[in-house]
Amino acid sequence: MSQSQEMIVLHPHYYLDNFTSITNTIAARYLDLLTEAERNWLTTFSALPLGAKLLLVRLLSRTGNWFRRDKLSYAEIEDIDAALVALERAKMVSLSHQPPFDVMASLLTKPELLSLFSHLHLKSTLRKPQIVESISATLTPEQTPRLTTPCICVHHDVMPVFLLLYFGNSRQDLSQFVLNDLGIYRFESVTLRQEDRLFTNRDQIENWLKLSELADLCWQYAEAKNRAGILALATSLPPKPDWSPLSRKWERLANHIARDMEREEQLDDAQALYQQSTLPPARERLARIAIKQGAFEDAANYVNDMLGNPFNEDEHDVACRLARQLSKKTAISAPEKTVDQFEQHTITLALNQRVELETAHHYAQLGWRVWYTENCLLNALFGLLYWDIIFAPIPGAFLNPFQRGPRDMYSSEFLAARQRLIEARNAEFLAGNFDLLAVYDAKSGLANDWVNWQWIDRTLLEAALETITPRQLISCLSRLLFDRRANRSGHPDLFMVKGSECQFVEVKGPGDKLQHHQVRWLNFLNGQSIKASVTFVKENTER
Repeated sequence: MSQSQEMIVLHPHYYLDNFTSITNTIAARYLDLLTEAERNWLTTFSALPLGAKLLLVRLLSRTGNWFRRDKLSYAEIEDIDAALVALERAKMVSLSHQPPFDVMASLLTKPELLSLFSHLHLKSTLRKPQIVESISATLTPEQTPRLTTPCICVHHDVMPVFLLLYFGNSRQDLSQFVLNDLGIYRFESVTLRQEDRLFTNRDQIENWLKLSELADLCWQYAEAKNRAGILALATSLPPKPDWSPLSRKWERLANHIARDMEREEQLDDAQALYQQSTLPPARERLARIAIKQGAFEDAANYVNDMLGNPFNEDEHDVACRLARQLSKKTAISAPEKTVDQFEQHTITLALNQRVELETAHHYAQLGWRVWYTENCLLNALFGLLYWDIIFAPIPGAFLNPFQRGPRDMYSSEFLAARQRLIEARNAEFLAGNFDLLAVYDAKSGLANDWVNWQWIDRTLLEAALETITPRQLISCLSRLLFDRRANRSGHPDLFMVKGSECQFVEVKGPGDKLQHHQVRWLNFLNGQSIKASVTFVKENTER
């Protein structure tokens, strides 16, 4: 954290102010989509005394809806017990010394459980889950002991709905305000129009929350390598929604579940999900399943569909490879394999740090000025050249003040809504009438999904603009525009300059291989007369 950030002191009630900003926005924009209980909640909340409001927001910001009174301590709340009385009177919370055992088990520590149920003579060597299981096996509801501290139950958790309506997604939360208040993230000022709301009916809200819950479970199961858990999610997956923003979310989850079905040889079920998805790799997987089943004509049909109308370059490359494979068994026309246009070199280095940095040092000793940029340079040039276009006041593009880019950044609507602006900017830049470095100076530090300020400095941009011609740069940025999600990665690791010459270098350490999207970028850059090569590094093991 910088010195300026360390000096920032948040107002003691900052979190209430932030929450009130959310509730005010929701009341103004989405009141008609709230349930009666949610509207009543807003009315009741606004009438609470200050201490009760502060405590309730504190509780809502924590995980779960049960809490121990003896664990609550907030310096800015003068009388927590008085706040609890007000919240209980308003029926926002309830207090209990005898909560259900599963709640009790989650709130108590292992030593506390052993002490509370000492009459069971449980071994202290047991893990807490084992202790809970042993207690549950003998406990009846009437035998649930009374705790010395009351437990608090928050009755109506409005946070998931309120955060979704305010941010327009299930990823951001109240911490976004804090990061902004502390100056850790600073955001571009954008136009927020009252009439631009994402949701138009309650079903969209409920379905979004349900899918987000399933997607979170899927991620947790994937992290735990619990394939059975992922497969079980298929029974909870709702029908594919007709609403475009939610159908994409559904397709991503369906693809993930289908891939694990495929791995478990549940091919019919996997096919049923893939056939409902328009997102890669659905068509590829359908083709591969057909090949596995010996249905080569069906596979050829999927591949021809990909060749004729590819979703992106990666899907087209996959289709080309599959077509060459199927050409031996069907009449499919297989595109010829392209010849790589880039040089390949092999060097031997002592690897005392990551291989990219060792390689950068190697080239620096040969007289090059070298930057380790990975994907950051071309992406930053994209973000800076089109900055005002990215943050243009397009209807529906911005729903909250904490966006790093418009909602439609990676959809087809982005280009459709901004094509004329982009063409005019390209012409302006090619004519030498646009100062990209001035944008860098004016916007430095502001959040932009394309600009990683930690990796990009003015010296690097100056070197790039001095050695890459405007026409070459527009060609590179046009490739990014063509497929913004896929083409923002795969760029070579190093950018280097010597005199008026520049080059990109992809670095591959021992055992590492080029990926398809990296090959495409290397070929493309050379096709624009921008030197780009790959350096394979062998480790020098001599000491």
